[in-house]
Formats: sequence, structure tokens, C-alpha cells
Amino acid sequence: MSNIVDLRRTVYFENETDIEDIVRLTELMVVMLAQPDAETALDGMHCLMGIIADKARDLRGRLVNGSRP
Repeated sequence: MSNIVDLRRTVYFENETDIEDIVRLTELMVVMLAQPDAETALDGMHCLMGIIADKARDLRGRLVNGSRP
């Protein structure tokens, strides 16, 4: 039984970490877009959006799989 609890705790912390990362990366994107030379930062923003999307997909996968019996 404790293995199940430990696994759920691990997944919970992975979810929390991904949520925190998504929020921080999104905040960074907002700062990058607010700069007067935002056009020069397009490559960095493209890369950042890829990271955000990957983290969001991982989180969604864990949440969907975790909700199934």
C-alpha cells in the first residue's frame, strides 16, 4: 500500500513542478513580448513556447492517466 502512496506523491510533485515551470516560463514570455525589440527575440520565444508545450503535454498525460482507475 505504501508503494501506491509514494507513487502518487511522486506524481503530485511532478505535476506541481510542471505547473510552476509553465507559469514561470509563461511569465518570461510576457516579459520578452513587452520589450521594445520583441521582434529580435522571436527565435527565443519560439524555443520557449516549445518547452512550455512539452511541459503542458507531460502534465496533461499524467493527469489523464492518473484519473483512470
